[in-house]
Amino acid sequence: MLGEEIIKNLSELILAINIVALFPNGIISIDACYRRLKEYLINSLNQVRKSREDRRTLFSTTYFTAFLKYTYRHFLETINKPFDFIKVLRIYNPITFNLAEYLLNFLKYIKLTNELIEFAVPITASSLFLDSYPPKVYSKYYPTRKLSHANFNIAFKPKTIFNTIYKDVFY
Repeated sequence: MLGEEIIKNLSELILAINIVALFPNGIISIDACYRRLKEYLINSLNQVRKSREDRRTLFSTTYFTAFLKYTYRHFLETINKPFDFIKVLRIYNPITFNLAEYLLNFLKYIKLTNELIEFAVPITASSLFLDSYPPKVYSKYYPTRKLSHANFNIAFKPKTIFNTIYKDVFY
């Protein structure tokens, strides 16, 4: 059974090989000779980048190295629990244990429905939204720009951050 699976995987790998024909050296310029290969590689890299952006797994080498280190430690300790990238990002920046108390204290100063809608909810929501950025990224890259999905690729979807870290506080 394992042999069949290996053969199947090997067949899939062989079928995934792409061959790019190049002109022989000396007939045309070096740039023209390798143009097809260059275009193929750039197109492939763009597809991979787009795929990573769509899945929100486009990380810098700094974050990738940290993830790799923590993944290694995690699986040395246990192989039964899934690795949680979001919790790893929060190791050195944990959420305070009494966040619910802080939020209630903040909300007790809100007396009018209008203040709740126009002030308290947007402040709380923007704070949670900023938490979808990896630590220190927004101040490093955009110290004077307004943050939005348009000018920075956030690491994780805000909803995923909320469900992983804050859901227990709000429900």
